Amino acid sequence: MGSFNRESAGQVSAPVSIDVERGALVFFAETIGETNPIHLDAQAAQAAGYCDIVAPPTYPAVLDMAAAHETRRAGRDDILTRIGADLRRLLHGTEAYEYHGPIVAGDRVTVSTRVKGFSVSSTGKLEFAHLETEITHADRGLLVSLQRDLIHRLG
Repeated sequence: MGSFNRESAGQVSAPVSIDVERGALVFFAETIGETNPIHLDAQAAQAAGYCDIVAPPTYPAVLDMAAAHETRRAGRDDILTRIGADLRRLLHGTEAYEYHGPIVAGDRVTVSTRVKGFSVSSTGKLEFAHLETEITHADRGLLVSLQRDLIHRLG
C-alpha cells in the first residue's frame, strides 16, 4: 500500500560536508525576521560567548536541503529519491529539533539522513515517511538531530 519505497527503510545517506557561511546565516536570519543580534552580528555573538554568528534554530533544515543538493550534484540519489517521494502529492508533516551544540559561521558540518521507517494513517488516506537527519562537527560531535515526517496523500 502507498507509494513510498518501503525498501529504503533503514538506509542512511552518504555524509555530506557543508561549510556554514556567515553571509548565508545573516540572510536566513533576516529572511525569517530574526531579531536576536547573535544571529546577525559577529560582535554581538562574540560578546555572548560564541566565536561567530550563531545559526537560527531552524537553520538545520537549510543544511539538510544543501546536503541533498550536493548529493544530486555528485550524481547520487538524494533521500527524497530513495524513498520514492512523489513531489506532486508530497506534504510536509511534523518537524522537531534536538540541539546538542550551536552551529556557528565558519563551521564545517557533516549532514546525513536515515530513513527511520514508514506508516499509514488509520483512515488509509495518508502515508508517512519518518526521517532523521544528524548534523555533526568533527571536533564538537553531534550538534543537531532533526526529526521530520513527510506525507503522501493516497488515492
